[in-house]
Amino acid sequence: MMKPLLARLALLAFLAAPLLASAATPAVLRFDAGQLQSAARAGFPLEESLLEGFASLTLSDPDISIPQPGERVHLQMNYDIALATGERLEYGNVVVSSGLRYDPGTRGLHLVDPHLEHLGSAAGGRGLPGSRDVLQDLIREYARTRPLYRLSAEDLAQVPGTLTADSLRIRDGHVELQLPVDAAR
Repeated sequence: MMKPLLARLALLAFLAAPLLASAATPAVLRFDAGQLQSAARAGFPLEESLLEGFASLTLSDPDISIPQPGERVHLQMNYDIALATGERLEYGNVVVSSGLRYDPGTRGLHLVDPHLEHLGSAAGGRGLPGSRDVLQDLIREYARTRPLYRLSAEDLAQVPGTLTADSLRIRDGHVELQLPVDAAR
């Protein structure tokens, strides 16, 4: 009589273990640099009018990396400043490091506190005065208004509950959206 009862309890414990483990483990969505880059490319090129239309600034070809260790993403882009006549004044590349935030309103991952790390210019002394500040302003505007990555309905269906700004972490070369244990139950 004791053996069948112990066998049933062991079978019940075996079957319940995955359920208990999933209840204690928060739901996590992970994104790598390639996924972010594919989504970001759809938002480029970015173009900004300068000097009341006398010139324009274009950012293109985003390349995203997530350094390990680190809590920020790196975004490298090409830039081009041209006169309205089409004459190229300045061009080169720019590297930005940034944190990320989740915005429930856009269902997107936005840059937060973007910092211009590197500006490589091929202007040959003909660059636009203040171009670094203009680039920084355009990057801040992009961070404020456009998501780097927009979560799909399929992404959101994988995570029960409500995502908040605190749900996002950058670690181990990935971006993670994580629900607290309480919300996942």
